[in-house]
Amino acid sequence: MLPLTLTLLLLPLLTLAAPSRKYPRFTVPQSHFEVLSMRQSTPLNPRAITDTTCIDRNTHIVFHEQNAAELAICDGLPGGRCRTGAREATGRAGSAVFVLRAVEAGASVTVTKARWEGCVRAARAVCPTGSLRSVCLGGASSGDVEFWLGGP
Repeated sequence: MLPLTLTLLLLPLLTLAAPSRKYPRFTVPQSHFEVLSMRQSTPLNPRAITDTTCIDRNTHIVFHEQNAAELAICDGLPGGRCRTGAREATGRAGSAVFVLRAVEAGASVTVTKARWEGCVRAARAVCPTGSLRSVCLGGASSGDVEFWLGGP
Protein backbone atom coordinates (compact mmCIF):
# COMPACT_ATOMS: atom_id res chain seq x y z
CA MET A 1 0.00 0.00 0.00
CA LEU A 2 1.22 3.51 -0.87
CA PRO A 3 2.10 5.92 1.89
CA LEU A 4 -0.52 8.58 2.49
CA THR A 5 1.65 11.50 1.33
CA LEU A 6 2.46 9.77 -1.96
CA THR A 7 -1.22 9.00 -2.51
CA LEU A 8 -2.14 12.61 -1.83
CA LEU A 9 0.48 13.78 -4.33
CA LEU A 10 -0.58 11.35 -7.08
CA LEU A 11 -4.34 11.70 -6.73
CA PRO A 12 -4.61 15.15 -8.39
CA LEU A 13 -2.44 13.97 -11.29
CA LEU A 14 -4.63 10.91 -11.84
CA THR A 15 -7.82 12.98 -11.90
CA LEU A 16 -6.31 15.38 -14.43
CA ALA A 17 -5.24 12.49 -16.66
CA ALA A 18 -8.67 10.82 -16.60
CA PRO A 19 -10.86 11.76 -19.57
CA SER A 20 -13.84 13.94 -18.72
CA ARG A 21 -17.23 12.44 -19.50
CA LYS A 22 -19.09 15.62 -18.64
CA TYR A 23 -19.05 16.98 -22.22
CA PRO A 24 -19.26 14.94 -25.42
CA ARG A 25 -16.34 15.23 -27.78
CA PHE A 26 -16.97 16.81 -31.16
CA THR A 27 -14.53 16.73 -33.99
CA VAL A 28 -14.72 19.49 -36.53
CA PRO A 29 -12.63 19.41 -39.70
CA GLN A 30 -9.95 22.07 -40.15
CA SER A 31 -11.73 23.37 -43.25
CA HIS A 32 -14.61 24.50 -41.01
CA PHE A 33 -12.28 26.79 -39.05
CA GLU A 34 -10.85 28.17 -42.30
CA VAL A 35 -14.36 29.05 -43.50
CA LEU A 36 -15.13 30.72 -40.17
CA SER A 37 -11.93 32.74 -40.41
CA MET A 38 -12.84 33.92 -43.91
CA ARG A 39 -16.37 34.87 -42.79
CA GLN A 40 -15.05 36.85 -39.86
CA SER A 41 -12.91 38.91 -42.19
CA THR A 42 -15.93 40.03 -44.24
CA PRO A 43 -17.71 43.15 -42.97
CA LEU A 44 -21.08 42.75 -41.26
CA ASN A 45 -23.88 44.63 -43.02
CA PRO A 46 -26.91 45.00 -40.72
CA ARG A 47 -28.85 46.61 -43.59
CA ALA A 48 -28.77 43.31 -45.54
CA ILE A 49 -31.80 42.15 -43.56
CA THR A 50 -35.05 43.44 -42.13
CA ASP A 51 -37.83 42.21 -39.83
CA THR A 52 -35.59 39.85 -37.83
CA THR A 53 -37.34 37.94 -35.05
CA CYS A 54 -35.72 35.66 -32.50
CA ILE A 55 -38.20 32.78 -32.28
CA ASP A 56 -36.77 30.63 -29.47
CA ARG A 57 -33.36 31.53 -28.06
CA ASN A 58 -33.22 28.16 -26.26
CA THR A 59 -33.45 26.03 -29.40
CA HIS A 60 -30.14 24.16 -29.50
CA ILE A 61 -28.54 24.49 -32.93
CA VAL A 62 -24.97 23.25 -33.27
CA PHE A 63 -22.93 26.02 -34.91
CA HIS A 64 -21.08 23.69 -37.29
CA GLU A 65 -24.40 22.16 -38.39
CA GLN A 66 -25.88 25.64 -38.91
CA ASN A 67 -23.00 26.44 -41.26
CA ALA A 68 -23.44 23.14 -43.09
CA ALA A 69 -27.20 23.76 -43.48
CA GLU A 70 -26.50 27.31 -44.66
CA LEU A 71 -24.27 25.98 -47.42
CA ALA A 72 -26.65 23.10 -48.22
CA ILE A 73 -29.18 25.53 -49.69
CA CYS A 74 -29.61 24.56 -53.36
CA ASP A 75 -27.16 21.66 -53.00
CA GLY A 76 -24.27 23.91 -51.97
CA LEU A 77 -25.05 26.99 -54.11
CA PRO A 78 -23.41 25.69 -57.30
CA GLY A 79 -21.68 28.46 -59.21
CA GLY A 80 -22.09 30.78 -56.23
CA ARG A 81 -25.82 31.27 -56.82
CA CYS A 82 -28.98 29.44 -55.83
CA ARG A 83 -31.40 29.38 -58.76
CA THR A 84 -34.21 27.05 -57.79
CA GLY A 85 -36.89 28.05 -60.26
CA ALA A 86 -39.09 27.46 -57.20
CA ARG A 87 -40.45 29.79 -54.57
CA GLU A 88 -38.77 27.87 -51.73
CA ALA A 89 -35.39 26.27 -50.94
CA THR A 90 -34.31 24.22 -47.92
CA GLY A 91 -30.94 23.33 -46.40
CA ARG A 92 -30.56 20.73 -43.62
CA ALA A 93 -27.70 19.43 -41.51
CA GLY A 94 -28.12 17.73 -38.14
CA SER A 95 -29.73 20.14 -35.67
CA ALA A 96 -30.20 22.97 -38.21
CA VAL A 97 -32.76 23.59 -40.94
CA PHE A 98 -32.87 26.70 -43.13
CA VAL A 99 -35.94 27.48 -45.22
CA LEU A 100 -35.89 30.31 -47.77
CA ARG A 101 -39.02 31.57 -49.49
CA ALA A 102 -39.44 34.33 -52.06
CA VAL A 103 -41.70 36.98 -50.53
CA GLU A 104 -43.50 38.00 -53.74
CA ALA A 105 -45.96 35.58 -55.29
CA GLY A 106 -44.62 34.17 -58.56
CA ALA A 107 -40.98 34.96 -57.69
CA SER A 108 -38.31 32.31 -57.23
CA VAL A 109 -35.22 32.07 -55.01
CA THR A 110 -32.09 33.30 -56.85
CA VAL A 111 -29.85 34.35 -53.95
CA THR A 112 -26.07 34.54 -54.39
CA LYS A 113 -23.78 32.79 -51.94
CA ALA A 114 -22.29 36.11 -50.78
CA ARG A 115 -25.71 37.70 -50.18
CA TRP A 116 -27.02 34.59 -48.41
CA GLU A 117 -24.01 34.34 -46.08
CA GLY A 118 -24.23 38.09 -45.36
CA CYS A 119 -27.91 37.84 -44.48
CA VAL A 120 -27.38 34.89 -42.15
CA ARG A 121 -24.44 36.64 -40.48
CA ALA A 122 -26.49 39.83 -39.98
CA ALA A 123 -29.43 37.86 -38.57
CA ARG A 124 -27.12 36.02 -36.16
CA ALA A 125 -25.83 39.39 -34.95
CA VAL A 126 -29.42 40.15 -33.85
CA CYS A 127 -30.24 36.63 -32.60
CA PRO A 128 -26.96 34.96 -31.59
CA THR A 129 -28.60 31.73 -30.37
CA GLY A 130 -31.65 29.64 -31.10
CA SER A 131 -34.15 29.78 -33.93
CA LEU A 132 -34.92 32.90 -35.95
CA ARG A 133 -36.82 34.42 -38.86
CA SER A 134 -35.67 37.29 -41.05
CA VAL A 135 -35.99 38.85 -44.50
CA CYS A 136 -32.93 39.01 -46.74
CA LEU A 137 -33.17 42.08 -48.96
CA GLY A 138 -32.97 40.89 -52.55
CA GLY A 139 -32.25 37.28 -53.34
CA ALA A 140 -35.38 36.50 -55.36
CA SER A 141 -36.11 36.83 -59.06
CA SER A 142 -38.31 39.71 -57.94
CA GLY A 143 -37.97 41.19 -54.46
CA ASP A 144 -36.72 39.68 -51.21
CA VAL A 145 -36.42 36.25 -49.60
CA GLU A 146 -37.73 35.43 -46.17
CA PHE A 147 -35.83 32.79 -44.21
CA TRP A 148 -36.16 30.71 -41.08
CA LEU A 149 -33.56 28.84 -39.08
CA GLY A 150 -34.80 26.19 -36.73
CA GLY A 151 -34.26 22.67 -35.51
CA PRO A 152 -35.19 19.47 -37.34
